[in-house]
Amino acid sequence: MKLSPSALKTIHDYFNLPFIGVSGVRCPYFNNARLGQRGQLKVLIGKGTPEEIVEEAKIVSIQYRANVFDKNGVFNAHVDHPAQHEQAECIRQFLVDNNLGVDCSGFVTNVLQKHFQETKGIDFVKKLFVTSKKNFLRWIISRLRPVEQISVAVYANNKNTSVINDLKTVQPGDLVVALKTGPNKNYNHILLVEEIDGNKIKYAHARTWSSEGKYGHGVSQGTITITNPKKGLLEQVWEEKNKTGEDNETYLEAKQAEVLEIRRIKL
Repeated sequence: MKLSPSALKTIHDYFNLPFIGVSGVRCPYFNNARLGQRGQLKVLIGKGTPEEIVEEAKIVSIQYRANVFDKNGVFNAHVDHPAQHEQAECIRQFLVDNNLGVDCSGFVTNVLQKHFQETKGIDFVKKLFVTSKKNFLRWIISRLRPVEQISVAVYANNKNTSVINDLKTVQPGDLVVALKTGPNKNYNHILLVEEIDGNKIKYAHARTWSSEGKYGHGVSQGTITITNPKKGLLEQVWEEKNKTGEDNETYLEAKQAEVLEIRRIKL
């Protein structure tokens, strides 16, 4: 079982941002909480689609005369970056240096939006509860600009999702939610189940590992192999970047979380 074709294409495009003439540009991670900007376009706060990130990169290049792209959006390959993979890495560094990327909830939202449009014919973001009408201004904003307002906490809200307790019933589109994680218990994270292959849960997410430095972070994929479905999620085998156990920082974040749940969108 897999996500819909258009959802899988969106994941593919995050791993291969659609820049003209350069393939393999993996979308970096960017979390606006570091800057605390308000009222920005969604692409500037970690909520953009692959196409929006590419377009904004071109705009930034022209606006600040960085000359990374020409007026047609073609990458200006430098003499010291002749190889395709080196060109891709040069663009990645430009994106990171200019705070262009996607955060974990932005990634999930944009992929699931395609999935539910294709499978259910609905725009699921309009069905999510973000805030009460008592907070009228924020409620209006959440209706006008829903993607920008959807966080991990929104996905963890019982009004939007239900908890899945049986690992054997997990399906594509489900979410692995980790609340109050990290050494200081000060952030949340979310993984998207993209495929079920036998006893393997294949997931995708946007994340940053401390071991990857300034430029190594971004969208990533991993697996959770169910070795004993009667035990909890942390008792299974997590693998990402050929790392397991606490060498796998995604597993470590899951282990550190005060709350770790598999959840399913209510429609």
